[in-house]
Amino acid sequence: MAIGKRVGEIKWQKHKMRTLTFYDLKKRASRISWPLLVFLLLALNVKLVVKIAAILLVCIYNRKEFSARNFFRQRYLWFYFGMICIGLINLLLQYRSLNVAYLATAIMGLSFWVMSALIAYQLFIIIQKEDNTKLHNAICIFLLLHCAAIFVNFLLIVVETGSLNPYTYKGLNQKYYISTGDSIMGITFDAPVATAFICAFGLIYFLYRQRFLLALVSMAALLIMASNFANLILIGVLFFAFVFYSNRLQKSFILISLVMLVVFMARISPQNNEHVGRIFYQVINKPYDLPPVKVIPLAQLKKEPDSVLTFDERRKKYAQNYIDSMNTIRLGSDFKEPESIVEKKNNPDTGIKKDNNIFFQFRESEVTEKKINQYSAFMNEVYPAEKEDSLIKQYNWKNPGKFIAGKQLCDFFRAHPAKALTGAGVGNFSSRLAFKATLLNIAGRYPAKWKYINPDFLYNHLFLYLYYHSQDQSKHEASNTPDAVYYQVMGEYGILGMIFLLVLYFGFFIRRVHVKSYGLPLFLLLTGSFFAEYWFEQFSIVVLFELLFFVDIKDMRREEQEV
Repeated sequence: MAIGKRVGEIKWQKHKMRTLTFYDLKKRASRISWPLLVFLLLALNVKLVVKIAAILLVCIYNRKEFSARNFFRQRYLWFYFGMICIGLINLLLQYRSLNVAYLATAIMGLSFWVMSALIAYQLFIIIQKEDNTKLHNAICIFLLLHCAAIFVNFLLIVVETGSLNPYTYKGLNQKYYISTGDSIMGITFDAPVATAFICAFGLIYFLYRQRFLLALVSMAALLIMASNFANLILIGVLFFAFVFYSNRLQKSFILISLVMLVVFMARISPQNNEHVGRIFYQVINKPYDLPPVKVIPLAQLKKEPDSVLTFDERRKKYAQNYIDSMNTIRLGSDFKEPESIVEKKNNPDTGIKKDNNIFFQFRESEVTEKKINQYSAFMNEVYPAEKEDSLIKQYNWKNPGKFIAGKQLCDFFRAHPAKALTGAGVGNFSSRLAFKATLLNIAGRYPAKWKYINPDFLYNHLFLYLYYHSQDQSKHEASNTPDAVYYQVMGEYGILGMIFLLVLYFGFFIRRVHVKSYGLPLFLLLTGSFFAEYWFEQFSIVVLFELLFFVDIKDMRREEQEV
């Protein structure tokens, strides 16, 4: 009887533990705003179809709270309404030259603004009806999932390369090396710069919510992305926060974050440090002189013993011997494999195998070569030789492309002062949509029957992009792209559009910044990020910013009511 009783008690305890575990999981799950989390995972996904599905789902979820009258009364949406009005005005002004291709392009561009307004309004509704704790838990989970996806991608690259530091690994046709961050994706599967800025927003969010360990996790994920532009913008924001907008504990973690960045740039990915320095010297129009490096002539390199050569020099020596051997075969001479190559094949210490064809690691990948050839062929077809020469002579192409893009915008308005007020029109000068419509697959797919390239775009920002990206891979960098929110707004919506951006959008948020909240650093990070990418067409960074800011406004109002 005693044994049976004891067995019964053990079974009861196990059942109780399972019940408690299930109860705890259910209780924790109830503290998360699942509608918000699901919406973030879908709306910030890189695929436009998934974003549209997210908007439809959230509209159905909030159908009882949705009011057309209330929708048009929201002040934070006035900017979006203003951009739609300017786009319609430009469309009417071009009625004489309208065609089906441009009409489709313009409708698509205007629909992006409508979708942005709908997303902002639906976020506002969710925030108003959900508990603050649930909102913050959903945001926290999303940001941690994003960082986890980055870490997993990085580990996969480490396994593939067999190197703990792929940022210095030159094998696989230099597939990774300085471009390692370009091969890493977060939970949104978006472009590297978008992935990096989400980490930066997470760092600011966790830092000012006193979640310092999670802030360092976000910083580590950001460093893995190796986005020079995001890092530079973040350095400026953290410096401002350290001096003017942080307490003693926050200052300590800001310093830790900056030290992590310095160590990464100096020790983990030193070529990025050189890259940033070169861009800076290009901006000030001065030569960038690196410290002298000992370069061994190839003729002498082939004679040097391996013991006095570095690992890279040994691989170059092997590659040159391989090239010489192939040339000998092509000439039809009696071929005898050099002893140095035979020795390398049998020497495991060199890390070189017979089938490696190390010569090819110094070439660009086939994907990169294909793009270069595609862009070069397009330029030869579209730009007459005389026109291309005149475009090249207008600017100093040693400067970063983004700097030249600003000059092109100024020159455009000098040549077309009538377009200064409302801009060139939707998709006519500088936007993600304009790049899509070229069918060059620069910013995603686009229906072939609606191919459209406006001359204002063709001879300005498109030419700039193709000029750099039809050269070797070292020119394919963010500093040589014309994509920026400021260029899009000014170029396609004119001075009036820029006023709307500064007054109706920036003005709305800056007037609602609360002291010691994350609102101001977050706002500064957003304004800096607008120098890269066309964020209002991507529904990623802007969506996350608006969500975090709306939640912050609600938190501050609740604190004021409690006081």
